[in-house]
Parts: sequence; structure tokens; C-alpha cells
Amino acid sequence: MKDIQINKHSIIPIYYQLQEAFVDLINSGYYKADDILPSENEIAKKFSISRNTAQRVLNNLVSRGLAYRVQGLGTFVANKKITYSIVTSLSYSAEIIGLNKNIRSKLIFANEISANELIARNLIININEPVYSIQRLRYIDEIPMSLQTSFLPKVLVPGLIEKQAEEESLFKIINKEYGLDIDSATETLQAVKVNNYEAKMLELNLDEPAFLIERITKLKNGQVIEFVKTILRGDKSKFYIELPEKQS
Repeated sequence: MKDIQINKHSIIPIYYQLQEAFVDLINSGYYKADDILPSENEIAKKFSISRNTAQRVLNNLVSRGLAYRVQGLGTFVANKKITYSIVTSLSYSAEIIGLNKNIRSKLIFANEISANELIARNLIININEPVYSIQRLRYIDEIPMSLQTSFLPKVLVPGLIEKQAEEESLFKIINKEYGLDIDSATETLQAVKVNNYEAKMLELNLDEPAFLIERITKLKNGQVIEFVKTILRGDKSKFYIELPEKQS
């Protein structure tokens, strides 16, 4: 518990002071992934506080995804969360910021379907128009991190599902095989509850956090080439957002 100081006369609750001190030690690397943290009794004795207050500190670290518990052994520092950029990149591997991670994809299905109202509206096509539906499960260091389902108008990429490779970038195939240039994309992000299928694929419990990212990707001529829905684990993710320079 290196250099942790608390002020018992402060209006800031003791549990919060300690919690933030441990957060700083974890983020600074003093406590590394899978290091054991001090026990409730050790914290209580060190700072002359109640065991309930010490327990609250550790519970909050676990709730924030910074620590995990092993029954009978203690509380340990969690692995660093994956950081995603939702700013400029359209490549899944390029969205992972500053971490040396092993990334792979597993193709779940690639089918031709008829566009429903939601898909047609986002792709700006007619209802029942043929589209390709491609779903992939994304792994990072063999942990299933996201379930991504892409919808693309068949008329723009005929035969795509025969060309779709498990690991190859979808956009690279589109550019190489069809000569289409991706230009821009817009994304929305919201917190959601996973359904049974998503929970099974991502190895989550139904009450664990997740995000839904919806993206619409356009070609240089303005046509929409893809509507994609991604369910992303919330327990192992955080987001990096870069704001543009303020214009005077």
C-alpha cells in the first residue's frame, strides 16, 4: 500500500479516497495484472477503518473492472482493458489502441437474406432487396470480445459471401475484388443488455455489461456499402474519443 494517505477529516468519504488511491496505483503499474491486492483485514488494520469500509473499497474496484476475486484466495488486479478508438479507423485490428494483442476472427455465418425495414432504412435500399448478412466473432488473446454482424447490398458486391475469408478484412476484399473505395462512416454507441445468444457467444452472464455499436459505412460516391451491428463486451472495454481542435 505504497504512499497511500487518507484524510479522515475530509468531506470526501474514506472509502472513496482509498478506492481512488488504489486506482492510481493500478493505473501507474505499481500493481500489475494478476497481482494480489491487500485483503480487507490488511486494509482495515493499516488505515484503522472498519472491515466494511475496506470491503467497500475492494468491491468498487471489482465493479469497475479493475480487479477480480478468486474464492478463498483474495482479490487480484484485472488484465488491462482493451481500448477502442471510435474516431477514424474502419479496421478492427486498428481499433485496438496501444496494446500488443493477438487478434483473430471466427466466421459464424455468411448468408443471403431479404432486407427488413431496419436494414433497408440504414442501407438506403428497398425492403426485401437482397443483402448479404455476415457474422463474425472477434477474439483478443483468445477471449471473445465482440459479435459483429454486417449487412451489405448484394447489388454492390455480388458473390461476396463466396469470397469472404475468416481472417481477411471485409473492406480489403471489397476494394480488391470490386474496386470500391471506402470513404467514411458514422457510428452510434449505447449500453445494452445481451440476449441469450449473444451472452453464449461472448461467454457473458445476462446481467453483465455490453455495448451496441452501430455503424453505417459509405463509398466515395456516397452509396452506403455496409450497415454493421457490433455487440461489445463492457467488462473488458473502454473507449478513446479524440475531439477536434476548437475552432475560434
